[in-house]
Amino acid sequence: MADFPTNPSTESSAEKANYPYVGWIPTVNGRLSFRHIGDTRHPSESICANLDLTGGRIIVAYQRRPLSDILFPRLIHRVRNISGDFWFALTARSNASPLLADRVCGTIWIYKTKEDWRQKADSHVRTSIREISAQRFSYSVDREALANLAYDRACSTMAATADIAIEFELHRDGEAVLATPSFREAALEEASVKFAKDAGHDLQKWVADQGYFFLRDMAHMHQHHEPYSDTILILQDRDAADTQWRKNIIYSLHYAIIRFKRDADIRATWRAMGILAYCSSFALCCQRRLGTRFVGFPEFNEIALGNSLQAKANEILVAEQSFANEQSRRFAHASTVRTIAIAVTAIVIAVLAILIQPRISDTEKGAFPKLFAASTFAADNFLSFVGLSFIVLAVTWVTTHGDWVTKTPSGRSILEASYVRRWPSAVGLILSATIIGISGCVLFWPVVRDIVETATEFLALLSH
Repeated sequence: MADFPTNPSTESSAEKANYPYVGWIPTVNGRLSFRHIGDTRHPSESICANLDLTGGRIIVAYQRRPLSDILFPRLIHRVRNISGDFWFALTARSNASPLLADRVCGTIWIYKTKEDWRQKADSHVRTSIREISAQRFSYSVDREALANLAYDRACSTMAATADIAIEFELHRDGEAVLATPSFREAALEEASVKFAKDAGHDLQKWVADQGYFFLRDMAHMHQHHEPYSDTILILQDRDAADTQWRKNIIYSLHYAIIRFKRDADIRATWRAMGILAYCSSFALCCQRRLGTRFVGFPEFNEIALGNSLQAKANEILVAEQSFANEQSRRFAHASTVRTIAIAVTAIVIAVLAILIQPRISDTEKGAFPKLFAASTFAADNFLSFVGLSFIVLAVTWVTTHGDWVTKTPSGRSILEASYVRRWPSAVGLILSATIIGISGCVLFWPVVRDIVETATEFLALLSH
């Protein structure tokens, strides 16, 4: 078992053969802000320290990342006692002072379990982050020395305890190169690689992709797309000419633009317009990088495409407004139905109370036989009427609540399952509904029987 190197090289990795992966972190103005690296809340809030020093900016950050992609994760994780959470950390340093720095070099550290992170690194890294952050407004002559000391302690701690390390280099224009992931324990690497190979997966590439996604979340604010579905860009294999991966990214961005453009939703069209801006920015970054070697790249009529997207956005906006009006009408109708249901429930309870309160005596029942029968019936079945009223109210409330499918994790899992496996999902839903209905009748048979008997007696009372 060997520790990782604590101070990765800050020289350019463009000439290093052990950086086989490359990607781009979107920046619409072509210049990433290193100051904001670590300031993110996706997929969970990160804990970070980002401090500029005369010799270069230092960054320490970590984050919990849920990587499970199974359906109904909360249920399956609890039943199987498993977790898809990994802990990712980052230590990095820029190559010059903030105004002159053109790249950040560092390491991504990965911990495979919560226990590994909490027991081996959490307290030490948190302490280092607090110590670095404490120097932000310090005027001490030892400010830089103390900050560098805390940074080195964080690097040493994670080099000695992390399960996986990935060196990286992030340039100001968003280009990022990543090294091959290295495992601290040979046994873990052998078991993981063998398991992935048997399943037909490239573990090294998968781990590197996850490191890239983490770095992108640390340095990029997700726009024009949902953060949880941001797989538009992935890592590419570096080529000797340094051009093919760039073409792949341009193709991926334009594919996303066309895919969003085909969606009859105003937000999808706006996202396509935003991605088009990213694509134009990336193409310009490539021209600056390659110079005269920027040849053979795909050409797109981006001005016409932008005009088309704007026209489509305007067209959909009108349709969306009509749809919004219809939705408002439906919501108003649902509110009216709920109000009526509440009113009916209140009226039923009030009537029952009126009937029961002034009970008709035996001497008066001959003069008011139906009122006496109704009063007696209401008194005998008071709880049944109240329970039935609340059941009707609950059913009304659930049936008029229409967004649970798309706004809850379980609902989204049902949608995803029904999209991937339509017929099995349909059969499963029908069987589930049948089982739930039968189980409900069996478990709550006394309630069901009481409701049926009460309704039968009430109808018999009305018929006399």
